[in-house]
Parts: sequence; structure tokens; C-alpha cells
Amino acid sequence: EDGTLTSEIVRTLTTLGIADVHSHHGDFRLHIAILETKNQPIGYRRDRQKISGEIQKNIVACEGRKTLTVQATLYEGASDQIRNGPFIISEDTDYDYVDGDSIQDLAFVNSEGVFTTVLPFSLGQLESVESAQEAANRPLHEKLAQKIVDALF
Repeated sequence: EDGTLTSEIVRTLTTLGIADVHSHHGDFRLHIAILETKNQPIGYRRDRQKISGEIQKNIVACEGRKTLTVQATLYEGASDQIRNGPFIISEDTDYDYVDGDSIQDLAFVNSEGVFTTVLPFSLGQLESVESAQEAANRPLHEKLAQKIVDALF
């Protein structure tokens, strides 16, 4: 959607010295089709939310895994002649997040008795699920780009 996977593939190709990348016609053409993007919860913890003075015995998701599956094909020039592939390639990355419906997850009372939010101190561990999934894109794209280059070249 935002071109970051394409940018990472171009960076990997040029960094390794495998290819010079041009926007006009070249000796080869790389086609990447995204087949599936999946986010799934993989880690849980006990809910610390107190209701009527008691901690609940529920569990909430706090870790996820983002998986991206593509089909990669290398063509010769502008033709339909396949040079290498197609290959189905998958990669995943894990991320942590917080379920923001519990005040105990988002704030605490410090030693001076002041109510303080934890987000500035979380070092990325307490992001919303949407923010964590977005942040997972960069390492996911880096690892997937390397796999694509390894498979095709």
C-alpha cells in the first residue's frame, strides 16, 4: 500500500550489488504479488482489570504475529519469458501490544502519589494493536525482501 516493501526490495538488491534498479526498461523485470497478509494473536496474559474490587480471571491478547506471503517471479526484460520462479515466499514477525480497555494497563500511581500514564515509559511494548501491527511492517519487509532476493538470485 505504501511502497515500503518495494523500497526494501530495491535497497536489498542495490546494497548487495546484484542489480541496478531503473524505472524504465531493463534486462529483467521483477513481479511481486501479495497473496496474503495475516495478523494473529500468539501471546496472552491475565487481565489485571479490577471489577468490584476483584481482579478478573480473564485472559487478553498481548502479542501478535504478522505474516506476509507473496509470489515472486523474475522475467526477462519486457517479455513474458520467466527467468526464475515463480516462488511462494512467506515471512513473519512478532510484536507486543496492549489492550487499552483497562486503566491498569495504561497508568499507575507513582511513588509521589501522582497518577501517571505508562506509555512514555513503555519502550514500544505498550502500543495499541493497530500501531504495533504498523510498526511490525519494517522488520517484516526487511526479512521478506532478503528472502525474495535469495530465492530469485
